[in-house]
Amino acid sequence: MSKDPGPVVPKFPRAELESRTVRVLRPKTWVAPDVRLLEIDGRPAVLKDFAPLPLATRLAIGLPLIRWEVPILRRLIGLDGVPQLLYTVDRFAFIMSHIEARPLYKVPGDELPAGIFDRVLDLVDALHARGVVHLDLRQRKNTLLTSANRPAIIDFAAALHFGKDGKIFRFMKNVDRTAILKLKNRVLPGSLTEAEKEQLHAFDRMRRFWPLKRRRPNLKDRIH
Repeated sequence: MSKDPGPVVPKFPRAELESRTVRVLRPKTWVAPDVRLLEIDGRPAVLKDFAPLPLATRLAIGLPLIRWEVPILRRLIGLDGVPQLLYTVDRFAFIMSHIEARPLYKVPGDELPAGIFDRVLDLVDALHARGVVHLDLRQRKNTLLTSANRPAIIDFAAALHFGKDGKIFRFMKNVDRTAILKLKNRVLPGSLTEAEKEQLHAFDRMRRFWPLKRRRPNLKDRIH
């Protein structure tokens, strides 16, 4: 994996966070960060902050996760359809752009824009072109449809960056793409092309050799 951290972003003073808070999006737990909607320069932004958590959690969970996710987001600066890293706060928090959207799987099929899954796959390919694999797109809540009817992808806490192509990177790219094809199959049954069906079948055959335990197949994921 590449050690290049990507572009530098400005710092935001922690002392101003409270006054900029609009509402809490997800309250902190002892292992999960405080996530808040802020308003900065008249625009919405999202704060992800581990600082309010107990010291042991901040050091054992918060610090490594921030050090992991921030460099990934730096590499995606300028790419439409993903959260933009706006500011770092300190070693326990950062601020990113807010995407007004809803999970794509919750949108009724007759309300989905034509060709939306082609555009989602284009966005996934754009991530891969920057060397980033998401690896958590099987979490359906991470693939969104924006208020402008455009695809978006969020939550890069599990993402990886590769500096060059190789077998592992190609496998990981298939993890992302097949996750979107499975989502398409579930949201729009019968819409997979023959080539997409074969891609899913080929990936499932390859996963038999994956050393980690796999989840039991869900009947809703049956290829139509």
